[in-house]
Amino acid sequence: MIPGISDSARVAARNLVFVSGQVGFEEDGSVPNDFVRAIELTYAELARALRSAGATYQNLVRVNVYIVGLDQEKLATWRETRNAIVATPEPSASTVIGVESLFNGATIEIDAIAAV
Repeated sequence: MIPGISDSARVAARNLVFVSGQVGFEEDGSVPNDFVRAIELTYAELARALRSAGATYQNLVRVNVYIVGLDQEKLATWRETRNAIVATPEPSASTVIGVESLFNGATIEIDAIAAV
């Protein structure tokens, strides 16, 4: 979590929770050197935001993933790592978008919608 920046926005829209862009940084605030580590930390932040709204990965209905320098190798790495972390038979609908850069040098960012 970065001081001064809202790390999750919850909007009351019936039973939906909207989670704004989540990024994963090391405890010292640095960007992970390893892409798998960046994915793991980002999903940990997403889980924290979901928990604060009474939700889990299983409540996700829509996910947008932004990856710097997206290519087929990074897409495969994201998919494999996501599947191991989320571990649900029916992952949510998702879109993976390649971007040029993200906040503070992050390599992956996730926003999501959950139904609770």
